Amino acid sequence: MIEIAAAIAAAGSAVKTIKQAMAVGRDAADLGAQFIKFFDAKEQIQEADIEHSNGPKLLSFLSKGSVEARAFEITLAKHKTAEMEKDLKQLCYYTVGKEFYDNMMLERRRIRNARMNAARKRAAKKRAMIDGVLILALVVLSAAMLIGLVWLIKTKGQ
Repeated sequence: MIEIAAAIAAAGSAVKTIKQAMAVGRDAADLGAQFIKFFDAKEQIQEADIEHSNGPKLLSFLSKGSVEARAFEITLAKHKTAEMEKDLKQLCYYTVGKEFYDNMMLERRRIRNARMNAARKRAAKKRAMIDGVLILALVVLSAAMLIGLVWLIKTKGQ
């Protein structure tokens, strides 16, 4: 399971570094690694949201903490990263220009859609596999109980 607290901490650290560097005159284009760190963390949070929404239902019952706590954690992280991204957008607009940022967002959206579709497929496949194993286990258990019951009836009758 994706650690949301670590992702939000990484995003916050990247934004802080970007702001400090730009405050002393560095260009946003020189801080590519920090922007990448922020967007990677944001993507991890989005994948956690998809995993939570589309993952195996049994695991949500067995996982630590309540479903509400997980939902709160994801929603809070998404809100925080949205605020951080708004700050980064303004910084980019003032330093490298609106066109650069808009082009980056178009490319990001294209790549993100492909990755999110893949994450949804992985989560659905994992859910189907776990559900299948559980159904198979229940069928085997039911068959064993039926065989045991038949054997018990036969041995009592003799």
